[in-house]
Amino acid sequence: MRVRVLALMAADVLCMVGVWAFVVWGYRAVGLGHYKYGAEFYLQLWPALVAFVVINARGRLYHGNLLYPAAPVSPVDELRRLVVSAIITHIGVIAYLALAYQTTEHYSRAVIVLSGLFTAALAQTVRDVARVVLFRLGAGQIPVVLAGTGESAHRVAAALADDAYTGFRVVRVFDGDNGDIVQESRRLGVRILVACQDEREFRQQMSGFASWFSQIEHLPVAESLPVAGAQPVAFDGICGMEMVNQRRMGALRAEKWLLDKTLAVMAFVSLLPFFVLVPILVKLTSRGPVFYRQNRLGKNGVPIRVWKFRSMYADADERLQKILDEDPARKAEWEANFKLENDPRVTPLGRFLRKTSIDEFPQLFNVFAGDMALVGPRPIVEKEVSLYGAAYSTFASVEPGITGLWQASGRSDTDYARRVALDTYYVLNWSPWLDLWIMKKTLGAVLFMRGAK
Repeated sequence: MRVRVLALMAADVLCMVGVWAFVVWGYRAVGLGHYKYGAEFYLQLWPALVAFVVINARGRLYHGNLLYPAAPVSPVDELRRLVVSAIITHIGVIAYLALAYQTTEHYSRAVIVLSGLFTAALAQTVRDVARVVLFRLGAGQIPVVLAGTGESAHRVAAALADDAYTGFRVVRVFDGDNGDIVQESRRLGVRILVACQDEREFRQQMSGFASWFSQIEHLPVAESLPVAGAQPVAFDGICGMEMVNQRRMGALRAEKWLLDKTLAVMAFVSLLPFFVLVPILVKLTSRGPVFYRQNRLGKNGVPIRVWKFRSMYADADERLQKILDEDPARKAEWEANFKLENDPRVTPLGRFLRKTSIDEFPQLFNVFAGDMALVGPRPIVEKEVSLYGAAYSTFASVEPGITGLWQASGRSDTDYARRVALDTYYVLNWSPWLDLWIMKKTLGAVLFMRGAK
């Protein structure tokens, strides 16, 4: 457990040191630095590293032991807290230099500001690398016992077995017939319990749990709930949670609209070379139009037409029907996922466009038109409505997005049931930080071409 805390602390320190070294070197390399802005002067600001670690510790970002958190905060909340911590730390550096008149001539304010921005942007990525290394080495994993039966227990056990972020190692599972949980946990020396039990069963055993376990994670249900920003509440000794349904907040909806439009304009300007080059390549490599417009369902089930760069042959529909008529296995694959692996309808250029998601860049036009959001559940066709079941009304209450939690969590490597759960969670727990985290994860998935088909 302490190995994990030290690894995360080391990741934060290495990130900040690396960023400062890179910015100082880059500032001087491009000819903006002055001889008196030497790296040796920035070494004297080492207390900023201590401040960064202390602020992170107070923000419960070193789970496992330091200051007592067992489970980590959510990845989205970690991103928010790291950004705030980096900004506060660097504001503190600037404030110190403003008061230390005799030393200000040795430092560049631009270096400090840029270092703060880069640290805020990269701190979580460096932590993710550290967590993956720990997971693959089997080091720094936090031993826990899991109690419970049913869907919640199975899903949690499966998730923890392959989760580098949480870092929980389940050493024993109690399904209700395995004797005394507390007695066995004492023997194993494990003080953290993950209880996937219903309220009645959990209440009956709570007194016994409290006699041994230092941390208890209670996960009673498998359904998605609006838990982002949830706060504990108590009325006359009755404990519970206040859950905020953020999609019902008018101010947050306006914030979402502004964030989408601002980032969409920035994305369009950045991607403008693709809107010039890709149409030329599409026309040179296959017959047909440059753009393809797909019929999809938008907010509240209203039909919309989604723009894409054409990645299929002009007679793709005929090719698909022929495949479905002649190959029962491919037909079953299509009916299950509405996708085909190694789809023969896709052109060679189209495979590259899909693998890199460049084919979806024209959907920025849908964002400008108000049909879609930059981030949100991916738009679906009429046949997929039944797969969402009772969750469809939640799914359809927001604009579909160019990217979403599904893409950030594995994209097309994820099965459809998991996709529905992720889409539902996104709608119920939206926040600007969730959108920024999704965009960060999607960018990584696109750059390394993970999960796209």
